[in-house]
Amino acid sequence: MTDGEPKTKDVEIMLGSPKRAIRKMAVPMIIALLASSVNGLVDAAWISGLGPDALAAIALLFPLFFITIGVSSGISVGASSAIARHIGAGNKDAAERTASVALTMTIVAGIVFSVIMFFAARPLMMAIGGASVIDYCMDYANVLFIFATAFFINALMSSILRSEGNAKRSMIIMVLAALLNLVLDPIFIYTFGWGMAGAALATAVALTVATLPAVYWFFVKKDTYIRLRIGKPYFDRTASKDIFRVGIPASFEFMAISIAVLLMNIILVNYTTEGTDAAAIYSAGWRLLNVIMIPCLAIGAALVPICAAAYGAKDEQKVRSAYMYSIKLSVVTMVILAVALFVFADIASAAFTYSEDTAYLRGSISHFIRISCTFLPFIGFGILSSSLFQAMGMGTKALLSTVFRNFVILPPAFLVSLSGSLTDIWWCTAIMEIIGPIVVLVWCLFILKALTKRRPIRSG
Repeated sequence: MTDGEPKTKDVEIMLGSPKRAIRKMAVPMIIALLASSVNGLVDAAWISGLGPDALAAIALLFPLFFITIGVSSGISVGASSAIARHIGAGNKDAAERTASVALTMTIVAGIVFSVIMFFAARPLMMAIGGASVIDYCMDYANVLFIFATAFFINALMSSILRSEGNAKRSMIIMVLAALLNLVLDPIFIYTFGWGMAGAALATAVALTVATLPAVYWFFVKKDTYIRLRIGKPYFDRTASKDIFRVGIPASFEFMAISIAVLLMNIILVNYTTEGTDAAAIYSAGWRLLNVIMIPCLAIGAALVPICAAAYGAKDEQKVRSAYMYSIKLSVVTMVILAVALFVFADIASAAFTYSEDTAYLRGSISHFIRISCTFLPFIGFGILSSSLFQAMGMGTKALLSTVFRNFVILPPAFLVSLSGSLTDIWWCTAIMEIIGPIVVLVWCLFILKALTKRRPIRSG
């Protein structure tokens, strides 16, 4: 151990009992993710008041959103994993050096990304068929990309706080951003009459303002365990490799998920008799499933720094203990939520079918949701395994597990769509959503078995 400085209470919890650490960190993350989810739904509701063209523009901008999230999250996840590993190894100086390198990377990446996307957004929107709503698209996209650097910094500071076990402060940033956006949306969109640009500006201002508490904690109050040194923008080859080893695959994970969703929609629209209705059922059902999966995602977010710290401390047994406990906690939680969702599927589907134009889809969405409940208890196997790989610096393995889980569904779904009904497709999807995570779980357990036997495991 090279770190002789006193540790904060959050760091001590993160380095202590893995079960306690997961519970302490997962609860604030659940609150933060719920706030973000509610904010997303309300944001869409306000934009829908601008008309169908505005909603169509948001749908077309979806791939660009995922690219933005992927780039910012890649650096943040990579930095969080590397910092936590250094904390676990007792090397505070390396942790702070990595954080400073990540901050420099984030600022540079944000500026470069802003410039590229500011000029590339219009041609991209035109290329994917956005000509009829291009003004709506550009009103939103221009603001989004001008403020990209602020988005990136917000994500990084939140991740650094989690890397030192401070999930509560990370939660404050995310909840504050959501609340501010909820307040600013109607004012900027309708009161000021800024429309789509107002919706984007509300998000940008909310995220920028929500970052200020983190700036205060890091640079003014200086009561965080990790000290960011903005005056020393290090370039460190080792730190950069540590960040990129997890960060680059993490960025591609978001893109892989986006591509898988796009391909599934192509199958549903073009190879089923229900066509666009099938895509609408699938989309609405998954919006609800994503909300139900928030506890599992929160446990996964907590698992990364906890296992990274244990891995850095070379405590293989704690890595395994944290992972297995997170799996059990995920299964129990998702079983309870799956049963509740199955019972109240009709009520839940009404949230997406309250208008006369969509009411006829309510039964179909409920049917899809009830079938999907069968795979919810297994969904954590894949999510948590990917988190564990990221924690151990095995970014490529995390990417492969995500790609496998999302793309293994597509070939069977396509084959069934050629001669089967929507019910057959939903059951096929559910079965593959069970098989995929189980395969990844077995793979992860094999890696852990090798780890606990202290056989060398290649990162990557």
